[in-house]
Amino acid sequence: MKATLSTSYEQLKDEDVIVNVEEQPSSRGTCVTVHANGKSMSAEYSELTGQLCLKQNGLMVQEWFPPHSWFAIASVAGASRWGTQPSAEDLHALIRNELVGRRID
Repeated sequence: MKATLSTSYEQLKDEDVIVNVEEQPSSRGTCVTVHANGKSMSAEYSELTGQLCLKQNGLMVQEWFPPHSWFAIASVAGASRWGTQPSAEDLHALIRNELVGRRID
């Protein structure tokens, strides 16, 4: 299932940034993947455990458990009322923050 999420990205380099955002069905919870310039970053949140995994090109780069997973989401989710079950938009905001912070080439 492809979802259309707002995509407002800063230029990561001087070239054009091509962004494709996908929300995938997951038996564990919510998963969102952003593809930008041939690279991918995904965030998967488990509704059962509260675990939040961040993967870059399929490799795990960060893993949080409650309450740290909640803090990571709350720090970027703004006025969202996600409680302990973030939406695809909340995970997308987390990925955007990570992409800009990491300045992925």
